[in-house]
Amino acid sequence: MTLQLLVLLLQTHRKVCLSRLATLFPQPILYESRLRNLQRFLYLPRLSVKLIWFPIIKHLVKNQFRLGINNRAQRRYQNKKKFTHHGYLLLAIDRTQWRERNLCVLSLVWGNHALPIYWGCLEKKGNSSFKKQKSLLIPVLKILKPYPVVVLGDREFHSIKLGEWLNERGVKFALRQKKSTFIQEGSQDYEALKDLEIKPGMTRFIQGINCTKRHQIGQFNLGATWKRKYLGKKVKEPWYILTNLDNLKLTLSFYKARWGIESMFKDCKTGGYNLEQTWVNEPRFLALVLLVAIAYSLATFHGESIQKKGVRSYVCRKPEPHRLVERHSHFWIGLYGQLWVNAMNDWPELVILLTSLKPNKRRNFQQGFKALSIIQTAL
Repeated sequence: MTLQLLVLLLQTHRKVCLSRLATLFPQPILYESRLRNLQRFLYLPRLSVKLIWFPIIKHLVKNQFRLGINNRAQRRYQNKKKFTHHGYLLLAIDRTQWRERNLCVLSLVWGNHALPIYWGCLEKKGNSSFKKQKSLLIPVLKILKPYPVVVLGDREFHSIKLGEWLNERGVKFALRQKKSTFIQEGSQDYEALKDLEIKPGMTRFIQGINCTKRHQIGQFNLGATWKRKYLGKKVKEPWYILTNLDNLKLTLSFYKARWGIESMFKDCKTGGYNLEQTWVNEPRFLALVLLVAIAYSLATFHGESIQKKGVRSYVCRKPEPHRLVERHSHFWIGLYGQLWVNAMNDWPELVILLTSLKPNKRRNFQQGFKALSIIQTAL
C-alpha cells in the first residue's frame, strides 16, 4: 500500500524528493514519523528491481509478444502495439548523470519511447566498464531468453569485446563505433573508420570484417551512413555501426530506435519527476529510481491509451503537421491527463457552476464530460 501511495504521489506532484514525499504522504502521524517511515521503507530488501520490476516486465512482454502466429498477423499486431521492431525486442543501454549519481540504464524500446528495465550506479565518473555492462545485461537477457533481442549502444558502448560476448550468446547487436576504430576487410591492412571516405548522403555495408589491431576480433559487419544536408542542417559526422545483423536497412532502423532512451531520460528528469533534486544515499536512490520507473511506465501506457481513444485534444494540443517530432509524448499525455481528471474531480461544484454560466457552450461541455469519462477509463 505504501508503494501504491508513493506512485500516486509521484503522478500527482511530480517530485521524487524524499522530504516532499514525506510532507504529502497521507498518513495521520507527525511529519518526522512519516519521514522515518519512508526512509525505512526505501531500505527494505524486498523493494528491489529483480523482485518487483522483473516479474512485471516479464508478464508485460509475454502478453504483448505473441509467438506462433502467422507472419502477416504478427506484423499487423506488432505495428499496432509498437512493441517489437521487425520481430525483435530492442534493448538500449546508455548512461546518464543525475547530480553526483552516475547511472547506467538498460531499457526496452517501446515505439518512440523506452521503458527502463534494469539500472545500476557506477562507482566512478565517466564511462561504464565492460564488467558493469555485463552485470546489467546478464539478468535482463535471462528473463528475455525466449524472445529475439537486439542490443543497441552508442559510442560509449563501442567495445568490441561486448559485441563478441553478445554474439557468443546468440544475441544480435548494433553498437556505434568511434571513427578512430581500426577494421580489416579481407586480407587488406587495418585502417581507421575515418579513412573509409564516407561522404554526406552515402551509405555502405561491409561484411566479414575484423576489428582493432590489438584484439583482431571478427567476423562482424559494419554499417556506415552519413545523412545528407537537409534544410540547411548538416550532420557533423557519419554513423559507424558494428553489428552481427546481415541487413543495412534493418541495422539503421534499429539504431535509430535507440533515441527512445534519450526521450525517457528527459521525461524522468526536469520533464517529469525531477529526480536530480533528491539527496539520499545510494540504496534509497536506487529504490526511488524503481518508483520512478513504475510511475513513468504507467503514465506512458495511460497516454498511449488516451491517444488511441481519440480524446488526446482534451489534454494537449493537436499534432502539428509541420513538426517532425511531436510536441507531447505519450508520457506527457498520460501524466497531465490524470492531473486534468483530478482537477475536475476535486472541485465539482465550481465546475458545474462555471459551465452553467455559458449555456451557449452546453454541447461542447457535454462532449468534454464524455471525454472526461473516457480518459478516466483509460487511467
